[in-house]
Amino acid sequence: MNIFNINFGIEAILRSNNPCSRTNQDGHITASGLVIRENKVLLIFHPYIKKWFQPGGHIDEGELPIEAAIREVYEETGLVCVADAENPEPIDVDVHGIPANPAKNESAHLHIDLLYQLKVLREEKPLENIDCAWFSFDEVESTRIQRALNRLSA
Repeated sequence: MNIFNINFGIEAILRSNNPCSRTNQDGHITASGLVIRENKVLLIFHPYIKKWFQPGGHIDEGELPIEAAIREVYEETGLVCVADAENPEPIDVDVHGIPANPAKNESAHLHIDLLYQLKVLREEKPLENIDCAWFSFDEVESTRIQRALNRLSA
């Protein structure tokens, strides 16, 4: 996808009646959580894309992005979290392409993802069966997560 198509897609998403809705064919705003504990970051192995990412996902109707990030982290990892008091706003915004997923009847589209730093309150059983693990900062391969970690340490 070239920069023109990305910019056009972003504009279409932001101009839509509900930019968070999965029904937007161009894409939607999503939310994710960066959970850091003891100098390690929590990542999930995305079952479709087959890479390690921060937990996150779609924003439900009537839900704030921070609420979606907290919910998604809980559903995917079982960690009950709250927004980091020092960084209550998104610590990173990333636009990335999502490949078509015929199993979900979804065409390729964009995600405008808002990344929030979250603090763990307690651990429960996850609602979803997704592999997750703690990674030291130097083990993280995602340039997006490295960018967010660098911002936090600056």
